[in-house]
Amino acid sequence: MDFLTAAPCSPKRHVMFLKTHKTGGSTVQNMMLRYTDKANLTLAVPQEHMVTFVETKKFSPKYIRNYKAGKTYNVITHHLRFNLKELKKVLKNNDTFYFSILRNPVTQMESSFSFFKKDFPAFSSAKSLEDFLNNARKYHNARHPKNSRVKNPTWFDFGYNNRDNCSEQQYTKALREIERSFNMILIAEYFDESMILLKEALCWDIDDVVTFKHNSRNEMDIKTVNEEMARKIKEWNSLDWKMYIHFNVTFWKKIEVTIGQARLEEELAILREKRGRLEKQCSQDGLAI
Repeated sequence: MDFLTAAPCSPKRHVMFLKTHKTGGSTVQNMMLRYTDKANLTLAVPQEHMVTFVETKKFSPKYIRNYKAGKTYNVITHHLRFNLKELKKVLKNNDTFYFSILRNPVTQMESSFSFFKKDFPAFSSAKSLEDFLNNARKYHNARHPKNSRVKNPTWFDFGYNNRDNCSEQQYTKALREIERSFNMILIAEYFDESMILLKEALCWDIDDVVTFKHNSRNEMDIKTVNEEMARKIKEWNSLDWKMYIHFNVTFWKKIEVTIGQARLEEELAILREKRGRLEKQCSQDGLAI
């Protein structure tokens, strides 16, 4: 899809956020849920007792709670495996805005290994992340459904085969499909810049994109990844790494074309000042209330 900004513009009311894993997606989702409530939009939610849609299979409308054929929604923002054809059955408005967020696969995997160690057999079998990287082929049983996001997890979230047998031609074709399907891909390492860019695209107010971090870990719990481990992660998650590099470039091109560095700095200062003020209002003695 082409990225266009219109002036004047109207706030977008039809939005699909592909929430990827361990990328800052919970923070974006919280922002989306707040706006959905504020604007009285219709939200598609997972089945009862589920906090995500089915994640091992591509999205289907049947995974929506109380879904009836023909029903349409404004917003989808819970974890799912991307399937544009099926999503269009419930997001019927032609101007639906599709976006997602990527994170450097090196830090993403360190976070994933810590968070999913008890859930993914490939991770739970290893003594440490370094041990896993040194013996990944031994620990990783690709046929086990709980191991579906051990390798190239973001590529899998986008609906593609995340194994090694993806040729360069297949990868390029898939990348072009992603570019056509999504209006915007954000970058976790530049989260505030991402919020400014998103605000511009959605024609929302800056107050709508003021966020607090969600599901973030204490810095003491974050393990060090040395250069050799980083190299092995990039090799293990090669599809995710190539996708991250590609969309990092397109991200900054969109910043340059739509906002420009000077206005970006002004908007960032406003965003951070508003966040700081809100943090003071929402805390007592440094503890969130």
